[in-house]
Amino acid sequence: MPNKLDDLVMLKSIDKSSMAQNIIELPQQLEIGLKISSQKKIPAAYLNLPKAILMGMGGSATAADLLLSQPLENLKKPILLLRENEIPGWVDAQTLVVLISHSGQTKETLSAFKQAASREAKIIVISERGSLEEMGSMENAQVYDYDTQAVPRASLGFQLGILVGLFNQLDFFPKIDLSSAIELLKNINQELQPESLTEKNLAKHLAFKLFDHEPVMLAGGILAAVGRRFKNQLNENAKTYSACETMPEAMHNSLEGLSFPARGHDDNFYVLLRSVFDNQYVLAGLEHWMQVLDEEKIEYELLEGQGSDLWSQNLSLVALADWASFYLAILNNLDPTPVPRIEKFK
Repeated sequence: MPNKLDDLVMLKSIDKSSMAQNIIELPQQLEIGLKISSQKKIPAAYLNLPKAILMGMGGSATAADLLLSQPLENLKKPILLLRENEIPGWVDAQTLVVLISHSGQTKETLSAFKQAASREAKIIVISERGSLEEMGSMENAQVYDYDTQAVPRASLGFQLGILVGLFNQLDFFPKIDLSSAIELLKNINQELQPESLTEKNLAKHLAFKLFDHEPVMLAGGILAAVGRRFKNQLNENAKTYSACETMPEAMHNSLEGLSFPARGHDDNFYVLLRSVFDNQYVLAGLEHWMQVLDEEKIEYELLEGQGSDLWSQNLSLVALADWASFYLAILNNLDPTPVPRIEKFK
């Protein structure tokens, strides 16, 4: 029987909206995002603020989630990510509020903007278009936009590049250098792109393992955002139910819940994410999880980040997640791009 994932004609006929091309462009998007942020000087009033909050929903929250995926000791000031339609009571004129919405029409983010503006917070808007940009301009917020036809989850690079460039001008955590990660991503795309055959393509191999299963991501603190990205990509691209468990919390509840229902032993497939930058407690916890999964005879795959720096490790696994979810969509015979149920709700 022919391998659907190695049949480029069939693959392209299913991928009608060109998600594969969007995935390939992640490193170039990062470069563009960094350039956009470098072309605009942050006002002095924004430079020494004591606290910050980042807000977004769905794919537009992922860049902020990844930005904060670093050792907690790196964080010099309070900084928080919220996926909500309301802002905390402590937001005031001395708070940096970064609002991210690809469409510029996200109801929750627009609501948060109005509240932040009413409290005279220092606002930064990151958007491709829409009402959020317009409101930002009217309120004298700092607006950063980018130009793409890609859907929100496929615009991650633009948003993350802009965020990294912005926060490299602030003093919330040490400066981030994405240069090595960008070069690594270009090489990884050569290994994982559709032209690479399944026998040498880890993403295709993983898609076959995930097919007709309920995937469960398990990731430590530094990779928790990557785990959530993987879960969300499986939901949106492959239209597949998936869950994400994070360490060390999963050591205190989920670990005990593997025995029942019995069908879960066959239905579930665990994906464990590991980084050389995980702390020893998380690494020991992952080892214990693997022992228990072996005892319960539940299938799993351990995936490890590539590269020698934290951002290479994180983004290499993001690329793998994006490709694996894409190939699982192809196995499910579905165009990865449309999300009709989400669009209906919006």
